[in-house]
Amino acid sequence: MANDEQLKRLAAKLIWWQPAEVSLGQPRRLLGQVMTRGDWPEVAAFRQAFGWEAFRDALVNAEPGLFDIKSWTMWHHFFELPAPELPKRAFLKEFGL
Repeated sequence: MANDEQLKRLAAKLIWWQPAEVSLGQPRRLLGQVMTRGDWPEVAAFRQAFGWEAFRDALVNAEPGLFDIKSWTMWHHFFELPAPELPKRAFLKEFGL
């Protein structure tokens, strides 16, 4: 079972540009990063702490630019959800991209 120190260490590894405490306070962003960049032991550690429903929530409410197409498709399949287009940044929508 993952403890607080392990979660802080993993959060710092996956979102290295901000303090781990900030990342842990942004679970959707953090879990999206775990789903895109983490390995299975890291996924398992955060699943123990947050549960699968939080992962599903992070996927359904993903911010643009967080997921790559491979992770986006795989996690939608995992949760048995249809995979819509990746979320797009607002300025890209203006250009039809």
